[in-house]
Order: sequence, then C-alpha cells, then structure tokens
Amino acid sequence: MPPLLSSSIALVTAIGTAIVTAVSVYTVAAGTLGVLILGAGLVRGSVNVYSTGTVLLVGAILFAGAVGMAPSFLLAASFLLLLSWNVGQNGFSIAREVGGDTSTRRIELVHTISSSVVLAAGCSVGYAVFLSVTGGESVVALGALLVGVLALLSTLQGEGLFEN
Repeated sequence: MPPLLSSSIALVTAIGTAIVTAVSVYTVAAGTLGVLILGAGLVRGSVNVYSTGTVLLVGAILFAGAVGMAPSFLLAASFLLLLSWNVGQNGFSIAREVGGDTSTRRIELVHTISSSVVLAAGCSVGYAVFLSVTGGESVVALGALLVGVLALLSTLQGEGLFEN
C-alpha cells in the first residue's frame, strides 16, 4: 500500500478531475467509477487496479471534450489527473522500495511539488502554443496536448505508463 500522503494527494486530485469533467451523465459515471476504482487500487496496493481507475478518468476527460467542454477546463482536468497518476505511481514505488516503516513525508512532498511545477509549466507552454497556432479552441489539439504531456511525464519518470 502506498504511503498515506501520496495516496491522499492522488485521491484528492482524482476527485478534482471527476468534478471538473462532470458535464454529462456519462462523464459523471466514468469519473465516479474511476475515482472509486482508483481509490480501491490505493487501498489494496494494486497498481493494476489503480491504473484502471486512471484510464476511466482519462475516458471522462475525453468524453467531456467530445461533448464540448472548454479546452481550459479540459486542461485543468488533465493536469489534475496527471498529477494524481504521477503522485500515486510514486507512492507505489516508495512502498515497494522503502516499505512502510520509514517516514517518507518529505520526499513525497518534494516529488508532489516538483511534479506540479513541471506539469504546470508544460500545460502553460502547451496551451500558449495551442492558442497561438489555432487562434481558437480545438478539442483535437487539446487531446494531442494531453498525450504529449503524458509522454513527457512517462519519459521523465523513466518508466512506462502502466508498469508494475
């Protein structure tokens, strides 16, 4: 089981994703189910269950975009979900490497803050480029931005998206 601080941050940001994407019955259903499964993965200490919840939340974001949610809200939801995924994966890694006997609060906070800064910078630059190139709002461009940020985050971590 990941440390309590990482689990709490991951769960709160996942709930934020579900709230931001709650624009239709389908996004509410996917978001709620995603948060519940993600939380179950954190409690059980299962990376696969956690990843399944994350995928459902990605689906909620994509569907919210398909029904016309503003790109700025989609970007906010994507930021929250990527932060949730990153902090949760780090929590699983800490649990695997250190165990539960050692205090890891400091490294968890440093990782969360640094991830937030990197994601915020990436989102800001990407959104500025998006607005300057398209001159408006395009859901496809924002989806491509989400994929790009996800790829950047995976590369920075040095591991695949859903590895154990």
